[in-house]
Amino acid sequence: MWFTEDAWTPMALLAIGALVCLGLWNTSRRNGYLLVAAVFALGCGATWVIESSVVTDREQLEALVQNLCDDFRRKAPRTLDYFSARSEPLRVMAASAMALVDVQDDLRVTDFETELTNENTRGSVHFRANATLSVGGFGNVGRQPVRAIIDWQREGGAWKIVEIRRLNPLNGQEMPVMSQSTN
Repeated sequence: MWFTEDAWTPMALLAIGALVCLGLWNTSRRNGYLLVAAVFALGCGATWVIESSVVTDREQLEALVQNLCDDFRRKAPRTLDYFSARSEPLRVMAASAMALVDVQDDLRVTDFETELTNENTRGSVHFRANATLSVGGFGNVGRQPVRAIIDWQREGGAWKIVEIRRLNPLNGQEMPVMSQSTN
C-alpha cells in the first residue's frame, strides 16, 4: 500500500529539497549539492510513476462507485454484479430502478469520502451525484441531486455492495433509497 493517497505531497517535499540544494549550490558552487538536487528531481519522477501504478483500496472503491453509476446509466446487465449475493433485496431494487429510470449523459459523480474498516475488508463511500433523469410515468424530471453512502465488503477478493444509504442532499439526513429528492 502506498504511504499517501496522492503523489503530490511527497513530490512537493522532494521538489523543495531539490530547490534547497540548488540554492546551496548557488552560494557554495559545490557539485555535491547539484548531485543531491538531481536525485531529488529523479525522486519526483519516480514518485509519480509509482503512484500511478499503485491503486489503494480507497481509490479502488471510488472507481467502483464511478463504474457503478456509469453502468447504471447505460443500463448494463453487469450493474447487478456489483451487489453481494447476500443483498438480494438491493439487487432487485437496482434492477427495478434500471427499468424505471433513464439517466442522461450529463451524470456527474463527485465529493468522495471513503472510509475503510475491519482491517480493510469493509468500506464506505460517501459521494454526491447529479444528472438529468426521466422516470417512467413521470417523464423528464430535470436535473436531480443524489447524496449516498454505499457500504462495500470484500467477498472472494472482490468488493461487493452490502448496503446503500441515501441522504438528503441538503441536510444529510437519511431518507428512503427510492424516493423523490428534496431540491
